[in-house]
Amino acid sequence: MTGVFGILAGGWGLWLETRDQLDRAESRERITSACEGLVDPDQVLGLNGGTVRARAGSDEEDSMYDLDSPNALISTPTDCVIYRVGQPGTTYSHFLLSVWVNPNDRQARLVSGWDDPFQTWKRHADGDITREAEAAVPHPLGDGRLGVYYDNAAVVKAKCTNKLGRTTSVNTMTVAKYFEQDPVTDTDRRTLAELARTAAGRAAKKLGCKATLPAVPAELPTPSKRLVNAESAGGTCGWYADYVAAEGRGRFPDRALAAPAAHAQEESCLLGMSGEEVRRLWPSLSKDEVGSDSLDDVLRVAPFWLRTESYFGDEAGEVKTDHFGRDQRELPPGTTGSDGAENVWWASSTCDGEPAVHTLSSDYPYDRVVGKRLRALFKAYVTDVAARRHCTYLKFPSAATFVED
Repeated sequence: MTGVFGILAGGWGLWLETRDQLDRAESRERITSACEGLVDPDQVLGLNGGTVRARAGSDEEDSMYDLDSPNALISTPTDCVIYRVGQPGTTYSHFLLSVWVNPNDRQARLVSGWDDPFQTWKRHADGDITREAEAAVPHPLGDGRLGVYYDNAAVVKAKCTNKLGRTTSVNTMTVAKYFEQDPVTDTDRRTLAELARTAAGRAAKKLGCKATLPAVPAELPTPSKRLVNAESAGGTCGWYADYVAAEGRGRFPDRALAAPAAHAQEESCLLGMSGEEVRRLWPSLSKDEVGSDSLDDVLRVAPFWLRTESYFGDEAGEVKTDHFGRDQRELPPGTTGSDGAENVWWASSTCDGEPAVHTLSSDYPYDRVVGKRLRALFKAYVTDVAARRHCTYLKFPSAATFVED
């Protein structure tokens, strides 16, 4: 009997192994077909601990356009969505690949003072909502020439010359789509960057472009969402630490979220005020400065924050303000100004021969709380980024565009 059970168990194990091999082979074919051969299917299957069963999106929105078409990606990005198949027959979000060329309206860089960067939907019993942001700021891949990465995504840009002899950019974004309780590991994050790089190179080739891409760096620092003491901030928020040291902090935030400073196509610095600092500051604020907000509102659902962002090259031509689907306002390179409805100010310059747009966003009514010094703060940021990125022809918005106390 022992021998019989051993034979049966061995046969069952062999069948399971064979079935997994067949399922994996079928899944590889599905991924290759759905993503037009732009990614390594084994790397996609290896994400989130690995799986042998996956399927591609079943509707038009989940399917890629034919990149061999002469009109491919002229104005619309194309997506490839992969789902993880569980038991019994359940599916889970797993992986997304997007491909686009610039300019592209759907991939516009949106800036707004109404786009709250903190998790205001969570309960914060201690009224300290700005300890952690909803997402990390973009981190450069290496020196930034390859692209950027986030908590769960990577974006790679392939600058190339197309068949008509024109310089263009092919962009790829890879996203880990698994559940929040399955955090993206450092290994997965590097795999996403490798997948994005491979896809960018292959997509450029399909579109008739020649591109040379830097390698994915061996180490990708884990992007943190937790803000640090602003006075010790570095990287893309180093300018703020210098400003506070020289001018004093006053009513400005005491926390910062930065990324390493490099030469990526975008960069950001997020500044937030702690609950303790809000309580200290509140008695000195007038009714005109806080509007209809109460102290409890600011501590729980309407935190005080500022954010600086810069976009370079192709991305500079796609910066817009946005508010809950309202008509978007373009912020063209070479111009300056403000969008009062969105609490956004912008400056422009030319960095390493390419256009750049620099923005400052503020939560309402916090812009009134810091109004008198807001222009000086923004100028300090733009001056710093201009020095770091070798920018010239700097244009800055006039004093009249800022709220004065």
